[in-house]
Amino acid sequence: MVTILELLALLFIVGVPLTVGRVIADYHGVWVGVGAGVLSAGVCGAVVLLLYRASGRRHEQRRLELREKYRAIYRVIALPTELDKIQKAEGAEIRIGDYGWEAEPLDADGLIYLQGLTEKWRVVWYAGFHPDQIERIGSKPQSQYDWNYSWLTKPPPCSFPVQARNAPDIGFPRFRSARPRS
Repeated sequence: MVTILELLALLFIVGVPLTVGRVIADYHGVWVGVGAGVLSAGVCGAVVLLLYRASGRRHEQRRLELREKYRAIYRVIALPTELDKIQKAEGAEIRIGDYGWEAEPLDADGLIYLQGLTEKWRVVWYAGFHPDQIERIGSKPQSQYDWNYSWLTKPPPCSFPVQARNAPDIGFPRFRSARPRS
């Protein structure tokens, strides 16, 4: 699967050198144009590489921040009452007794946000709970934000999954790029 950013990076790395090479070739000859195109391809590749590295560092910093801030496992003892603070796949449900992994909030509203994860680390539900609707079980054995791409084919079992059921999911845990709204 290719993202739009990867497609734009490819267009940048290919399109700019072709354009530069063609313009320079019109004024200074084919070989000078080829040289300018090759040189600009190297510069464009370096720019894209630096941007990817900066993005990776920012992504890793955000994961570290989330890992340190949201460290608890909870058990659902009452269903959430704030229905607009629930995200789940159609047909998925939150059950009393489900475990929830503390997660970043949708809003700065004082609720405790949890992700209900399957044994294969897929999110069944994501919801904001009032403190009296959940009980703290303990600290996470590992953060759901630390998963790696090998988990796509052979994930280690999630140690605190939702209760066993054939539930639709909304994919792997991911963090939001924006900060919670106030």
